[in-house]
Amino acid sequence: MEVWFNSVALVLAFGLDLLLGDPRCLPHPVRAIGRAVLLLEGLARRFFHSAAGLRFAGAAIVLLVAGGSAAAVHYALKYAFILHFLAGMLLLIYLYYAMLAVGDMLRHVRAVEAALAGEDLPLARKRVSLLVSRDTALLGEEGVVRAALESLFENAADGVVAPLFYAALGGPALAVLYKAVNTMDSMLGYRTPRYYYLGWAAARADDLLSYIPARLTALLFILAGMLGRLNWKKGWRTLLQDRKKHDSPNSAWPEAAAAGVLDIRLGGRDRYHGKEISRPVLNNSGKPPCCRDFARAFALFKGVSLLALIASLALILVIWQGAIPWFA
Repeated sequence: MEVWFNSVALVLAFGLDLLLGDPRCLPHPVRAIGRAVLLLEGLARRFFHSAAGLRFAGAAIVLLVAGGSAAAVHYALKYAFILHFLAGMLLLIYLYYAMLAVGDMLRHVRAVEAALAGEDLPLARKRVSLLVSRDTALLGEEGVVRAALESLFENAADGVVAPLFYAALGGPALAVLYKAVNTMDSMLGYRTPRYYYLGWAAARADDLLSYIPARLTALLFILAGMLGRLNWKKGWRTLLQDRKKHDSPNSAWPEAAAAGVLDIRLGGRDRYHGKEISRPVLNNSGKPPCCRDFARAFALFKGVSLLALIASLALILVIWQGAIPWFA
């Protein structure tokens, strides 16, 4: 029966996220994780200054925040279910809801599309700046579209497939642990002088935990392209050719697959903090992305998200059928 509780909670959370987006008016685990990271970063910089010391502090931050988040979720659920079944189920649904980013990501990218459709390029630049870390002030329409789509495809792995995968593998505690590591990577995992040593542990932990989900996401993009009668064969060829064209061992996988399925070109030159950086081009033979590609990209993203949900439910049945419930 516990398997069905977990499955129902995940389906309801997925539906809530698709309909409502991020729960901004409610306490959010990721915001709490972010505050904890900032607090620990401040303490680390006060007491550690050498390269070795900062590396040690970075590893300690990862262990404390990720382990603490998972433990907090485990015990909160345990006592919520002891208090009342309904309290436990509501907390379970909310935790899954907070871990997913299907509806919120679609809303952000649709806002960029709406600005471009209204021929308001400055507004589109402002809206896409909420999605990416690159400089957006001088982007043209093609650059804005490319930035938005790259964020959408990358988020399919980080914000949808990975949380569902870890929810199926180990329940909400493992899903929150993944989200904590992913959040720390986004806050600390930069190859800049300030974060090179302090952020190494967060970056390596995220690479490790994202390894399988990134590859699953790429395969789901190709499957969704096949079901949607898109160019899935080009997606497969592009994945094989371009999957390693990134400093990260994971980032190019979903982006390359999606670029091939939609036959658009991603990657290239961008500016970060005033410095121009050239990234490898994915699907070099594809056409430059334009505003018309948003509709197909949204359909593909939703297809991948739905397939990921179905796969996670199947994984729950395989792993948890007959097992001792994780909240016992």
